[in-house]
Amino acid sequence: MQNLANKTDYKIQRISELLAMENGEEYFDLTAETFESPNKDVEKFLKTKSVQATKLNTATTYLVYIERNPVEIDLVGYFSLAMKMLTLKTVSLSKSTEKVISRFGYYDEDSDSYKVPAILIAQFGRNFNADSSSISGSELMAITLRQVKDVLSFLSGKTVFLECEKEPKLIDFYKANGFSILDNEVLSKDKKELMQLYRLL
Repeated sequence: MQNLANKTDYKIQRISELLAMENGEEYFDLTAETFESPNKDVEKFLKTKSVQATKLNTATTYLVYIERNPVEIDLVGYFSLAMKMLTLKTVSLSKSTEKVISRFGYYDEDSDSYKVPAILIAQFGRNFNADSSSISGSELMAITLRQVKDVLSFLSGKTVFLECEKEPKLIDFYKANGFSILDNEVLSKDKKELMQLYRLL
């Protein structure tokens, strides 16, 4: 459990820590049930897929909350992180960024791009439940990026990225939080077109 320096006393906890506790999975289910999001994929992942992803070690999910008392928490949001390889085409990189990237990845001549191990923000969502305390998207992103930095401090690299639908409001939000658009388009499992954005930390 980690206390984060902020005006509000936000804390974060990995789901794996909850699962290791007695009756931890039941406690998590009750906590996750309070989470609501207009993005039903984000809501569904937390409630039905995050525990399995934790057990399979495919993604690490973190709950962001306010502790009301020793047994009651107010879930304000969550995020999930995973390690992935990211392709960065040199045509989309500035010279200074390419210099940094070259220290952590390898150059592929055939595609004129760098292959870089990076942290993927696989899921990211605020709790829109009316009973939950409010946290802004930028506050939640700041908490997420601090955790990414902590993870990278045990590894190597400086790159974090995410994938989102082509919605102007979403793209503007991530750009306002320091992410740059990549010339990479991917398809989600349900065939939605997604775009990638990245940031160096």
